[in-house]
Amino acid sequence: MSRQVRRGFVRSGTRLVHYRRAGSGPPVVLLHDSPRSSVLHLPLLTAFADAFTVYALDTPGYGQSDPLPAEPTPEIDDFGDALASTLEALGLERPAVYAYHTSSKIALSCALRHPSRIGRLVIDGLSLPRDPVPTAFIDAYMSPFEVDAEGAYIGRQWTKIRDLHRFFPWFQRTAGQRVDMDEPDRQAMHAYAMDLFMAGRHYSSAYAAAMRYRALEALDGLGTPTTFMARANDVLYPFLDVVESRRPAGTDVERLPAGDASWRARLRQIFATSGGRQVAPTPRANASLPRSYVDIEHRQLHLRSIGEGSRAVLMLHNPPGSGRDVLRLAERLPGVRVLAPDLPGCALSDPLGEQAGCEAYARVLAKAMDAVGAERYAVIGLGLAAPIAVAVAAAQPGRVSRLLLDGMPWLDPWRARDVAPNYAPPVALARDGSHFHATWHRLRDEQLQWPWYDGSARARRTVEPDLDGQRLHDRLVATLMQPVAYGQSCRAALRYDLAAGLQGLAMPVAVLDVPGDPCYAGAGRIAGAARDGRLLARPAEAAERLRQLAEFLGA
Repeated sequence: MSRQVRRGFVRSGTRLVHYRRAGSGPPVVLLHDSPRSSVLHLPLLTAFADAFTVYALDTPGYGQSDPLPAEPTPEIDDFGDALASTLEALGLERPAVYAYHTSSKIALSCALRHPSRIGRLVIDGLSLPRDPVPTAFIDAYMSPFEVDAEGAYIGRQWTKIRDLHRFFPWFQRTAGQRVDMDEPDRQAMHAYAMDLFMAGRHYSSAYAAAMRYRALEALDGLGTPTTFMARANDVLYPFLDVVESRRPAGTDVERLPAGDASWRARLRQIFATSGGRQVAPTPRANASLPRSYVDIEHRQLHLRSIGEGSRAVLMLHNPPGSGRDVLRLAERLPGVRVLAPDLPGCALSDPLGEQAGCEAYARVLAKAMDAVGAERYAVIGLGLAAPIAVAVAAAQPGRVSRLLLDGMPWLDPWRARDVAPNYAPPVALARDGSHFHATWHRLRDEQLQWPWYDGSARARRTVEPDLDGQRLHDRLVATLMQPVAYGQSCRAALRYDLAAGLQGLAMPVAVLDVPGDPCYAGAGRIAGAARDGRLLARPAEAAERLRQLAEFLGA
């Protein structure tokens, strides 16, 4: 049985819920704590895929799941209702549900309010204070995640992340508040930080709601067969005594030793007796959703679909980054459907490997367009995605109607060989989190000079820089999702013979130009290499750029 983990989206009400899935057999659903995502449960997904269909969900507002509405402030019952809706959307009938820490209260609420939804419940670590948690404590614990344009927030959040693993509560940094646990290794700390940075300002929504929720009073109404458990090294282990004193009928309490071996073995035993089933087909990629995954052989390509219209446009973001980078532009284009993938190796799309050239990227992108039913389409390549866009047009001459390139300089072979190893080096994870700050500045610098690492006057850009803090944050998160593979597409682009690719194209090719900007150096040579190439001045104003693009696409 394959234990390969696949990702997907399912619509729950008006929101998209992101999940990971592996295996086959009776369904099991895994819920994470805050501020984590389904990444937390990757080891369990692969461990239990031999006997179960295992789903790991991203809680609303965490990972890649859409958040609940901010107003009114969401409470645990709102998250419990959302869980019930998601189980229904996935076609799961009375699955076993495993809930850890924050999600234990979400699952408890779901079981109370929707008693037919969960067949067997495992609650691992349930906080049961006898008195309401003071508002001042919640406010201090949930210090806001506020992005700034200078990147100072990165240091604040990394310090908080480290102290979350050293003190309880994390903001009381005294010897008496130290917790007895090992510090996570660099990979684990990076994964935790990525989940926090992905959630951003939403990170406290379920977290704070769980602190406000009066689970102790709710226990009396629980009718779902439930196992309350905790491992001996869990800070919530002492609350099992409270559960024992109020334990509802049909439930049991299990105190497990520290470590994972006994815990995993016991979970497997419980799941084997759950009796749940999948009553609807396993969800498949749905290109009509705003976000989806396209399965291409053993890889997945993450794709955004923006707008509606009879004309399709494949818009390739400037790597690194993600398809999210083009949303502002794509959403304003009238009468077209824009398909914006994360390039392979970027953000949520699986990598192709270091040796893959632009032709390999073109094949994957063409298969993605096949999967979404785009028979004929225009292609837009931004920045270093321009060579990949040319490769797509060269491989699909009968399907690509026109091509627009914005921001790729003409590099002689010796210059490309000099830039390639320096442009997107693998990110080395640092214990002090400095790789977050270094990557932030790398992404900020690319707005100010090209190549980004060249601080000389000749590298100064003339285009107005986009230094918006939130957009830099989004690119930071997208880049650090794959700290090693993120640069593979950049190096593939720099190896590509742009002149040879352009010479065989018969469709109209527009090349934008900004005089004096090194990102556009040689734009005239690029346009001249195409049979039907034209050089267009790139307008400085966003509205004019939009008009120019719409005119080119509709010509």
